Amino acid sequence: MIDDIKITMLGTTGAGKTCYLLGMYSVMQTGVNGFTLSAKDMDVDLDLNDLWEKLVDTQGEDRWPPPNAAEVKDYDFDFSYGFQHIMSYKWVDYRGRAMSDRSTEGDVQRLMEHFENSSCLFLCISGEYLKDQITPDTIRKLQSHRMTGFLQKISNQIKPTPNRPFPVAIVITKYDLCSERKTQEIIEEIKQNLYPALFTPNSGWLVMICPVSLGKDLSSDLDSGNISPENVHLPVVFAIYSKLREHGLMLKGEQISSQGSLKSLENTNFFMKWLHSSEIKDQKDKLYKLGTEIQKIEKDMILLAQELQKVPVFLNGKEVTIDV
Repeated sequence: MIDDIKITMLGTTGAGKTCYLLGMYSVMQTGVNGFTLSAKDMDVDLDLNDLWEKLVDTQGEDRWPPPNAAEVKDYDFDFSYGFQHIMSYKWVDYRGRAMSDRSTEGDVQRLMEHFENSSCLFLCISGEYLKDQITPDTIRKLQSHRMTGFLQKISNQIKPTPNRPFPVAIVITKYDLCSERKTQEIIEEIKQNLYPALFTPNSGWLVMICPVSLGKDLSSDLDSGNISPENVHLPVVFAIYSKLREHGLMLKGEQISSQGSLKSLENTNFFMKWLHSSEIKDQKDKLYKLGTEIQKIEKDMILLAQELQKVPVFLNGKEVTIDV
């Protein structure tokens, strides 16, 4: 059984974190290729749907939720396939200024606590800063140095390795604002100029770069453009996939160890087998349970991997094909 995971999304004020959450929840509530998302608290479900309906139906500046100035909002979600539960996760929506405030501020302390216990990190980059080539001023406005500091803290605590990498999704919000540029050009700039440390060889990072948008029409008509979300489900799919991958590798390690123990017990004479018959039975039962659980995880990973073929993923600095 996999414990609930925590997802932390970092981004500056106005980066679109709350709007992304609303779009992601709306799309995933209906479902994408059988994958669905539901809030554990039905009142939260109503609140998120009300905000989304306002965003879709209202025209003018009032359609957009104001920046999260003070509140820290917690959300608990269930992620399923065919309404069969796969994993639960916690999402915390922080005000953008929490990234730059002093560590003595209450929500900054909560951010750090949640951050250090996260299973996946989302780095939110607004497309408005990627219309042109990245400059030192772009880096300053995106507070990349601050995000790098958070990454250093999580690296110090978790100590990711090439065989046990930590997942990071670089989410390009408002991608409609920079869609006239070549996607590959933007990806290379992010790798080389914003977060090069995430793409160094054998560094222990599993990184996805994912453009998302609430609608391509918004770039020319923010107040009344059509809302039609794109790719908003992929970062969450990546987080779930990454946790299944980690858990599956751990189970396979246990399986190999148990197979070795069973082989040692069985490669003995009749008397020793009889003496350890209970232990042999326990190892066989354990192997059966492990095999069943690994098979379930691999089945879910195959489904998730199909979704992730649409975006580039890098492991230890090299682009890889998502597999099981």
